[in-house]
Amino acid sequence: MRASKLALSLIILSAIVVAIYFFFEARDSFELKSEKGVDDKPPYFTEGAVAAEVASIEDEITCSRNNAIVRAIQKAGPSVVSVSTVQVQIVRDPWFELFYPFSRGLERKYYGLGSGFIFDKRGYLLTNQHVIEGADAVKVTLTSGKEFEAKVVGADYESDLAVLKIDADVDLSIAELGDSSDLMVGEWAIAIGSPFGFLLKDSQPTVTVGVVSAMGRSIQQEGRAFKSLIQTDASINPGNSGGPLVNCYGQVIGINTAIFSTSGGSQGVGFAVPINTTKRIIAELIKHGIVMERWVGIEYQAMNEDIASHLGSPVSEGLLISDIIDGGPAQKAGLMRGDIVFKIGDQPVRTSDEANETIQALADDQEVIFYIVRDGEFQDIPVKMEHAIVETAKAWFGMVVQVPTPEAARKYGLSSYKRGVLVIQIDRGSVTAEAGLQRGDLILRMSGIRTSVLRRFSTDVDVEIKTIDDFRKFATGIRKGQRIRIVFERRGELWQAFVVAAKG
Repeated sequence: MRASKLALSLIILSAIVVAIYFFFEARDSFELKSEKGVDDKPPYFTEGAVAAEVASIEDEITCSRNNAIVRAIQKAGPSVVSVSTVQVQIVRDPWFELFYPFSRGLERKYYGLGSGFIFDKRGYLLTNQHVIEGADAVKVTLTSGKEFEAKVVGADYESDLAVLKIDADVDLSIAELGDSSDLMVGEWAIAIGSPFGFLLKDSQPTVTVGVVSAMGRSIQQEGRAFKSLIQTDASINPGNSGGPLVNCYGQVIGINTAIFSTSGGSQGVGFAVPINTTKRIIAELIKHGIVMERWVGIEYQAMNEDIASHLGSPVSEGLLISDIIDGGPAQKAGLMRGDIVFKIGDQPVRTSDEANETIQALADDQEVIFYIVRDGEFQDIPVKMEHAIVETAKAWFGMVVQVPTPEAARKYGLSSYKRGVLVIQIDRGSVTAEAGLQRGDLILRMSGIRTSVLRRFSTDVDVEIKTIDDFRKFATGIRKGQRIRIVFERRGELWQAFVVAAKG
C-alpha cells in the first residue's frame, strides 16, 4: 500500500515538472516571435545603421551621375545655338502671270535648320557653310530661347565653315576651343546640337555620346573634298550640322559636318572638322570674309625608293616637283622641275596634302624655307608666300576667284591649270550669279565694252587672262556700270556671259 502511494506521488511530481517545462518553453517562443515582428515596436537597434548605409549609397550614386560627360555638357551646352534660315525663290507660273502680268512672280520660301556655337563674347559664332548657303535671312536661337537676327561675316565652301555674328543684349556663354592634334581613338566624343529641331520645337540642345572612332578620314560629299576629319559614332542627324563635338573636358574638338548613311539618318558613322583646322579659317573669315588661299604653283609627285634610286637621291621620302606654274612663287624663288622637296619649314612632307596643309598654315608674305635635293645635293631655297585670291573680283562682281591648282583642275574637269583664274565662290544675288557663272568656272578672257559718244559705236578692250596678274590688271581699269564680257571654260566647254560692274 505504501509502495503504491509512493509511485503515485512520483507520477504527480513528474507531471508537475513536465507542465512547468512546457510553460516556460511556450513563453520563450512567444517572446521570440514578438522580437521577430509580431510586436509593432520598430527595431530601433537597426535604424541608425540602415540610414547611414542609404546615405553612403546616395552619395556614391550622386558622384557617379555627376560624371565627366555631365560636367562637359554643363560647360559647353550653354554656348550651343540653333541656326534657322529662310531662302526666298521666285517661281514663274504662266497661269499666274496671265492674270498678274506685272507681278515679279510667286514667292516660295524654303526653311533650313542647323546648329552652331558661340566662340567670342562679341557675338561671333561658328556653323557649317551649307547651313546658311543661299539664305536670305538667318536667325540664331540661344538655349534660353532668345532669338537674334544674324549677319554672315564670312563663309568658305571648301571647308564647309561659316562665321556668323549677332548683336546680343545679354551676356553670352562661349565655348572653349580644345586641341584636336592629340586626340586618341576610343576617347569620349560628345555631339551637341539641334537634330530635328523643327519637330522638337525646343531651344534646348540634344546631346549624343560616342567615341572618337578614327582620325584623318577623307570623304567627298556634295562636291567638297574633306580631308583629315574626325570620325565618331556619336549620333549626328539632320540639324546637328555646325554643332560642336566636345571632349570630356567640355572643350570643342571638332565641328559636326557630315555623316555616312544609306538611310539618311545616323548609322554611327559621323564626321567632324578638327578644331585646329578651323582656328586659322575663323581668323580668315572674320578678317576677309573668305579664306585667303596661299599658293606656290607646284605640281608634286610622291617619292618612293625606285624613284629615289633612279635619281640617285640621298632621300627616299618626299615630293618630286613634276611641274611649276609660270610666274608663281616657286618659279620666282628658283625651284625647278626635278627638285625633291623633303621638308617645308620645320615640317617633313611625304604627300601633297601634307605640303598643302603646311603652306596654308603660313601667313601672307611669309618666307619659308623649302629643303630640297637637286642633282644629289642638299639645298635650302626661301620661298615667299602669296595668296591666290583676287579681292577686287568680289568688290566688282560679287565673286571670288583664285589661281587654278592641279587639284581644282581635276575636281572641275578643266583642260588646264596653267591659265586663267578659277571661280570658287559666287555671292547670292550678285551680277555674276544672275549671269549664270558657277563655282568651278575657269575665266580665260575678259572684255571691257566702252561706248564712244562721239563715234556712236562700241569697241572691245579684249584681254586674255593667262595669270592672276592679268586679272588684277584688268580689274584696275574697270568703271562702275561698265559692261563686261567674260569667256570661261566649264567642264571642258567654252561659255560666255555678260555682266555689269555694279560695285566699286
